[in-house]
Amino acid sequence: MRTKSVVPRYARPPARRVAGLPAAGWTVVIVAVLLLGIEFYARSGAVSAVDLVPVTDMVRQAGELLGDREFLVGELVRTLLTIVASFALAAVIGVATAWAMVRLRWCRAALQPYFNVFYSIPTFALYPILVVFFGTGVVPVILLATAFSVVVIISHAVTGFDSVPPIARKLSASLRLTGGQHFRLVLMPSALPDILAGLKLGLAYTVIAVLASEFILAPHGLGRTIATAYNSFDTPVMYAGVLFVVAFALLANLVLGGVLSRFDWRRR
Repeated sequence: MRTKSVVPRYARPPARRVAGLPAAGWTVVIVAVLLLGIEFYARSGAVSAVDLVPVTDMVRQAGELLGDREFLVGELVRTLLTIVASFALAAVIGVATAWAMVRLRWCRAALQPYFNVFYSIPTFALYPILVVFFGTGVVPVILLATAFSVVVIISHAVTGFDSVPPIARKLSASLRLTGGQHFRLVLMPSALPDILAGLKLGLAYTVIAVLASEFILAPHGLGRTIATAYNSFDTPVMYAGVLFVVAFALLANLVLGGVLSRFDWRRR
């Protein structure tokens, strides 16, 4: 006879398996069911082929696009490199700015009002201004994606730095640690969980900003390919581009989450 646990439900560790499957297994099951549902719905005749094509056709078209060197290098790889560059720039600027805001009161007082209203500002409206200064190449897209994602990284990093207890600073002073040692050995390990959460959100914001910029205004990239296919009613190519976006976002999230979780001391 099983006895009822005295540990409250909210305090219990999450179950590693449900119905014999781990969390990753259930993710695969849900995605597979969703794809099968789209496949059967598209082939049922209930929807026009202009609006939706079967998943198998999407995959076939995606394979053909991967075999096209012009698309692979000029569109797909270009977009992926733009996302990586934007995310790296946002991560460096975000953590550095948060550190400056924590160390310098005037810096925090000067920047905080702008962060409070940042997401009420139409960021993409800045693109024409950036085009005037930098042309229609990749630079405006990188700058716009960085500006769109850096604020969430700054916000989480500031929260992490603020969570460090004052006793830690006194301990650093008693040990005569330099400013660099205090940052590397005390502040960063303590604030790291919040910084990692901000980086994961920042990656999502970066992907959104890059693809949206390409979709609306940029002359090249995966977003532009999807937009062109949409405007020309080339449904298979459009959905193949969407598959690339979903696959990259999912893979990047999994890889980044796995790498960053190794540095999150709260999960050990």
